[in-house]
Amino acid sequence: MAATGSSTAPPQDPDAATAPPSRRRPRRVLVAVGVVVALLAAGLVWWLVVRGGSDDATYDPADAVRVEDYGAVGDGRTDDTAAVQEAFDAVRPGGAVLLSEGRTYAVDDVLTLSVQGAVLTGGGTLLATDEEQSSLTVAADDVVVQDVTLTIEPTSRRFDAFEQQRLRLDGHSGVVVRDVTVEGSAAAGIYVYGTRDFVLDGVQVSGTRADGVHITAGASDGEVLQPVVRDVGDDGVAVVSYAQDGDPCARIRVESPVVEGTDARGISVVGGTDVTYTDITVSSTAAAGVYVAAEGSYDTASVDGVRVEGGTVTGANTDEAIDHGAVLVYSGAENRSVDDVVVSDLEVSDTRSSASRWLGVVVDAGSVSGIELTDLSLDGDGPGAEYGTNEPDADVALTGITRDGDEVPDQN
Repeated sequence: MAATGSSTAPPQDPDAATAPPSRRRPRRVLVAVGVVVALLAAGLVWWLVVRGGSDDATYDPADAVRVEDYGAVGDGRTDDTAAVQEAFDAVRPGGAVLLSEGRTYAVDDVLTLSVQGAVLTGGGTLLATDEEQSSLTVAADDVVVQDVTLTIEPTSRRFDAFEQQRLRLDGHSGVVVRDVTVEGSAAAGIYVYGTRDFVLDGVQVSGTRADGVHITAGASDGEVLQPVVRDVGDDGVAVVSYAQDGDPCARIRVESPVVEGTDARGISVVGGTDVTYTDITVSSTAAAGVYVAAEGSYDTASVDGVRVEGGTVTGANTDEAIDHGAVLVYSGAENRSVDDVVVSDLEVSDTRSSASRWLGVVVDAGSVSGIELTDLSLDGDGPGAEYGTNEPDADVALTGITRDGDEVPDQN
C-alpha cells in the first residue's frame, strides 16, 4: 500500500494584502513553501543522491512503500521474508521500498527486486538466516540500493552459487549501490554479474567467505568509488573474466579502494579490458597486493589495458605457501595474453621477507607484452630481490624503482 499525505494551503501572510508591491512575496514562492511544509509535516520528503551533480535523483513519496505495510516486524527474529518480498513486488517504477532505520528484518530465502527504477533505502538491516539462500538480488534496470545494511548469521563454509552472493547485481544497466554495508556472506559480498553502466559508491564489505567485491561475466562501464573491504575470504576488489562468459569485463574504474586483510589478493584483474585502479590502499594480504593475470586453471580471458595508479601496498603476501610478492603480473593460460599493463606510483612496504621478490612477472603459458612497473618505492622489511621473472626476454620495463630510497637500476 503506497504511503499517502495531505496537502494544505500555506497560511496567509496577514500583511500581504496591504503591503506595498516591493514587499509582496511572489505567489509561486508561497506555493512552493506550502508544498515543502506539507511534505515535511507528513514526514515524506526523501532525497536520494545516486550519482552526484546533474544525476541527482528523487523518488515520489506517494510511491513509497514500507515493508511494515505488508506485515514485516523487523525485530531480527520474526521471519519477514514474505512481507519484504511482497513489498518489493508492490513498489511501482520510480518508487521506493523503505526499511526502517534501527530495525532488522530476518529473511530465510533469496529476495529479488525486479521493478525498474525502484529504490531500496531507509537505513534498516536485512539479516539472512539461511546461508544457502542468502542473496539480495537486483534484477532490473536503474535500481538504486542505498543506505541499508546486509548481514548474515554465522556461515559454515564457502559457497559459490548465485543464491549465496550477499548482494547480486544480475545483469541489467544503470544500477547504483550507495552507502551499503555488507557484514558477512557465504560467498562474495557484492557480486556484479554482467551489469552495465553501474556505480558502487561508498560500499563497505567485511567478513565474506569469497571476494569482497567481485565483478564478472562481461560487466562493463562501471565505477567503484571509495569501497572499503576488510577481512574477506578471497580477493578484496576483483575484476574476473572467464572465457566461457564471452566478452570480458571492460571499462571498469575503481577509485580509492581500501582493502585491509584478505585470504588472497588485494586488488586484482584476472581477465579484462580497460580496467583502472587509482589511489589504492592495500594491506595485510595473503597473496599479492596487486595481481594482474590470465589464469589457465580457471580458463580466464586475456588482459589488455590495465592501469594501477598511485597508492600504497603494505604487508603483502603473508602466506608462506603463496609466492607472489607485492605486485605480480602472471600469464598462465594457453592462447591467452597479458598486454599493456602499467603499475605506477606506489609506495610498497613490508612485504614478507621470505617471498622470492617484491615485484614479479611470471609466464607459465601464453604471453606478456607492454608491461611497465614504474615509480615504485620499496621500503622496510622485504625480499632480497626487488624483481623476479622466469621470462627474462619478456617485454617488461622497470623504471624509477627505489629500495629504501636508493635507486634500483632500470630494466628493459
